[in-house]
Amino acid sequence: MIKPQRQGGGEVARLRVDEVGDALLVSVNGVHPATAAVTRGLPTETGRICVVMTDPALAYHPDLGYRLCRWVPARYEAVRLISPCAGMADQSGRIPAQHLCELIEADVVAPVGELVAVPGGTMYALTGGADGAEGQWLRYRPGRPPLGAGRRFPLPEWERDLADAADPGIPEITVEQIPAGLWVHRSHSPAGPVEPTDLAFAVPIQPDTVTLLVSRPGDPPLAAADLRRTIEAIPAALRERLVVTPYGDNPVADGALGATASAAANRTLRVRTGLALHLSGRGAQVTAVGMDGTPTWIPFAREIAWRPHGGGRILSWTAPTDQLLPAGPAQFMLNERWLVEVLEAGLWIREVNRTEGAAVIRRLPLEAEHCTVVIGVGDEDQAAPPWRAVDRLLHRLPGEALARLRLAVPAEAGQWFAEDMAKGLRRILRGVAPLVLSPAGRLLGPTGEEPGRRTSSASSEPTEQLAAPARAGAAGVPGRRKPTSVDEISSLLNYVDQIRQAPAWDELPGEPGPSRSPVATPTRPSHGRAAEGNAQATSPTDGRQAVPRPPAPPVVVPVPQSAPVVVVAASVAVAPSEREAGPAPTARPARRAAVSPVDEDANEEAPE
Repeated sequence: MIKPQRQGGGEVARLRVDEVGDALLVSVNGVHPATAAVTRGLPTETGRICVVMTDPALAYHPDLGYRLCRWVPARYEAVRLISPCAGMADQSGRIPAQHLCELIEADVVAPVGELVAVPGGTMYALTGGADGAEGQWLRYRPGRPPLGAGRRFPLPEWERDLADAADPGIPEITVEQIPAGLWVHRSHSPAGPVEPTDLAFAVPIQPDTVTLLVSRPGDPPLAAADLRRTIEAIPAALRERLVVTPYGDNPVADGALGATASAAANRTLRVRTGLALHLSGRGAQVTAVGMDGTPTWIPFAREIAWRPHGGGRILSWTAPTDQLLPAGPAQFMLNERWLVEVLEAGLWIREVNRTEGAAVIRRLPLEAEHCTVVIGVGDEDQAAPPWRAVDRLLHRLPGEALARLRLAVPAEAGQWFAEDMAKGLRRILRGVAPLVLSPAGRLLGPTGEEPGRRTSSASSEPTEQLAAPARAGAAGVPGRRKPTSVDEISSLLNYVDQIRQAPAWDELPGEPGPSRSPVATPTRPSHGRAAEGNAQATSPTDGRQAVPRPPAPPVVVPVPQSAPVVVVAASVAVAPSEREAGPAPTARPARRAAVSPVDEDANEEAPE
């Protein structure tokens, strides 16, 4: 039997039962601030009061039953014991929750294993015990055997159906439960084993929505066939509630995540663009996650509705700035002639009645390290954008998006459009050439390669083949043919390279500009250091001096309001504080359950 805690003189430690929020906090000699914070965020239940204890051995304290009698059963019918491993047998073979149940002669719900406090005020039971028993809540009743009470508190509508989800039996693939639903990822990850403090356990629980988290930051993409088999093994009742969520860039190797998932489910599915997290000062936001597992920026497109073999459309979005007037679904007016359309990858600025190249532009995938803005349409015959209005719009973007901003121009827009962009957006470009969007949907740099990819003999060969026809046509070689899209891309890439090598706008007139390195992608943000948002030119090697450019905006990283907190069994002895422990306990009548789901965007529509 675990004895009650004793002070230095051998006397039994004084027990405190403090009312914190709508729950009771049981402690000895004070409370820990983190424990008090978790207690304040707990929701209420009808006829049941939450009792928080970091040490389950406090259930054996001789004063506990006397102190709880003011609430149970006088005001509440039962107790939910928020104490890790309180529903398991301890070293003496006794179960703290069962002992408390018999002591107060009321039902006690307690967890088997440790707990995770999910941001938003919910609790999740982890796998616990030396035998690796599945985590769950057990309901102990006086004189009767215990009953299962699920893994989550509050209990969502879909949890009973989740138990029927079959294991697809795919080698090297793990399908495990997380607080918000299911998580499919590789069994052996370069990032190491999964810890309960991973952001996957911080996704808030929604009572009517099941999250299917796909892949893991830093892992190779999953095969589309493996994802299809996983979704097919999910019960039909859960597919209707499914929200597919990527965890990192490129979660699926053989196509778009939404296209693969909707075809496997054979129905329209909601697909988030990132993780739903509680951010400090912003509430619940869909956030892109980088390769190192840290949040990067908040995409303007939050959810996309994907139909089987029918493509996707923006379902939920946020305005890039507050100064834009809505013009339609995921569209805003820049002026009377130009509009801003929200994309999964970022934004598309175009004329109101021009949509050439829309199929390619709208399919651009989200990248956690970049906010991509495409300007213009896929046609050389188009008007010049209002560059001053575009410049103001881009500078008003949120800090984390502006720091990761990169501009792109459709290849079919022609050389004149890229030249006009270089002049009109010189403050944004800062001497860095825009990317070229090919008809195949690839974003190409000045050398004809995708930014961030290493040059190889296989990848350099197509670049040479693209450049050859343009040089031949310019020299007037006999047999000159009509320019093709390949020639247009080559000509535009050559001009983009000229922009890259030209003097920057902020250099002194008349002074030669320094040589610049090829366009590079921004570096990935790391812990404790902000990364550059735009590629910077290299220092001149010929001794010529240039005027220093204004510093690029620092990368702003969204900060989660609270990561998942693992509640482990530990005795705490901290000096008591009224601010931490709350006021003196007073009896309070039972209240009905009041659990708030994750905030949804006001512009959200129901999927077809």
